Amino acid sequence: MENLPVEIFDLILAHLTLTDWKCLRLTSRTIYTRLSSFSSYSHIHSIILSPKSSSGITLLDKLTLMEGIEHLSLSNFNYTELHTLLQTSESFRLCLNQLNSLSFARSATLIDSRIFYELLSYCKSLEKLDLSNYKFFFLSHNFSQNSNIYPSIKRLNLNGNIHLSDYAFNCLMKSFPNIESLHLLDIPLRSFITSNENRTVLTFENVCSYIQKYHERFKALTISFEPSLSCDTQIKRLFIKIPTNLIYFHIDGTLNVSTLLHFLLLFDNHLEILIVGRLKLDHTGCQPLFDAVSQYASNLKKLCVFLNIPLHLSATQQQQQIRFPVFNQSSDISLSSLKQLNDLDIQTLYPLNEIDLIKLFSDSLTYLKKLALPRNTTDDVIKHICIQSSFVLSITHLNLSNCSSLSNRSILLINKYLLSLRELTINYNININDFSLIGLSICGIGKTIEWLSPTLINRQFIDDLSIWTYTITHQTLCKCQLPTYISSSCIKLRLKDFSFDNDEYSERILFMLTEHKLFNEYFYSINKLKNLKSLKLRQCIQLTNRLFRFGLRSLPNLKYLDISLCEKIDDKNLSLIGQACPSIETIDLSGCYKITEKGKQILKNTAKRVKIVDF
Repeated sequence: MENLPVEIFDLILAHLTLTDWKCLRLTSRTIYTRLSSFSSYSHIHSIILSPKSSSGITLLDKLTLMEGIEHLSLSNFNYTELHTLLQTSESFRLCLNQLNSLSFARSATLIDSRIFYELLSYCKSLEKLDLSNYKFFFLSHNFSQNSNIYPSIKRLNLNGNIHLSDYAFNCLMKSFPNIESLHLLDIPLRSFITSNENRTVLTFENVCSYIQKYHERFKALTISFEPSLSCDTQIKRLFIKIPTNLIYFHIDGTLNVSTLLHFLLLFDNHLEILIVGRLKLDHTGCQPLFDAVSQYASNLKKLCVFLNIPLHLSATQQQQQIRFPVFNQSSDISLSSLKQLNDLDIQTLYPLNEIDLIKLFSDSLTYLKKLALPRNTTDDVIKHICIQSSFVLSITHLNLSNCSSLSNRSILLINKYLLSLRELTINYNININDFSLIGLSICGIGKTIEWLSPTLINRQFIDDLSIWTYTITHQTLCKCQLPTYISSSCIKLRLKDFSFDNDEYSERILFMLTEHKLFNEYFYSINKLKNLKSLKLRQCIQLTNRLFRFGLRSLPNLKYLDISLCEKIDDKNLSLIGQACPSIETIDLSGCYKITEKGKQILKNTAKRVKIVDF
């Protein structure tokens, strides 16, 4: 291991926890030298201190080589101990001095603002400060006691702080005079309050005044409005002065597509990331949206558009008729002008039909890496993406949540063609079963094998196995290469006495089939996706424990598996996950009521580092 290239060494370390690192240091002098500081670790992971990590304090206190730490999270830290650490630990102060990013996100403990500002005084290089969902921090009213300013901080995240007031906001902005990136998501802005209320709520007028005053400085802005009210007027007021350097804009508010066109026209192709929540379409459907984006946002790298509809549907709801407004069919939607687009989320654009989607993905979207598709996505859309799209080799994240029309065939196509996938989400699908992940498409009538495309089958594959019954009918344009190969169009292979039920005999058939040396030549299982790190199968109610024995057999990089609300899954075969997925870190078993505590313990024993999520 000492002679490994740095890139391979770092790849191995990416799969290890901090505890593993400390153990690994003891194996040789060379490795000890490389891991004696946090530099390599912080290059791959954020350093996190929590109330339970007293060892983390000791580690920070004793280490002398602190170079390279850029990210530190103090969420839920004991701030009394933190104050002591500031006073007594030179290495901790040195660590703070080199930080690029500091987070208090989701902290449930109150930090005195004096300690907070004292800590910031040591962070000379700090650019990013994350105070998101830190509700207790903004219940304090002693911000005015601070007279220092922190010019290095340019990115401030205040998302989710519903207790943030005009008073607290103004004090923070006074302390951080060079903010270029401001995030106020999930803080519904209100309007027209009395001066006595400025210590209790954050108003649109106050935020608007600040943004207009420093409009030339802003590069990123996230803003929210009251969900029940239209924000068209406020958006037009917000951009009376155009923020010419703004490249990231996320608005969560109910607005018309005409307003979207208005501010895109103002930005004049400067935006690189656009996220729009609760967009209201008119009777023309998606056409004006795509026209506006194509003409005035051609430099976009990320586009996410959400309509105000339910995003997560239960299996029961999927089977019911959901009534949406009727729109005209989109005539000529296109994103061909967005040459740099790499992230597209159109999950809630329900007016888009199969024809629209196929036309959309006929465009040259060469750099597209992340894609979330709407519920009307069909097998033909997936087939077009896999076989004809320009981004088939670049796509790394695919979200098919609520695409209830998809069948096993779509998953087989994904297994075969989308080999760069790192994250695959197929939540809330009532059709997909184990066989799509095993790599098989079996017709319910006659248990006939269905092939993705015409292929030549080696007769050895047929003759070696006693599981088949078959009929041979040579076609007029026969492509058989007898006696060795026979065309799939000339033979109907059926599984003899096979049952879709999870019985012992059918499992023996699957075992013989999947263990054959030619199986992977003709069938495309989920194991083809060697780069896959996250697989989400929430509420795919047809899945059974065959998934673990015959489906997930070799996914060396898989870290996250979500099988929550898969009601047929029980304890059987859970012990196989650790061997098939040696990197697994988190498994979500929420709602899998057939899995017992014994099954969970078996899973922990075989997958040593796994964290089980179970609500």
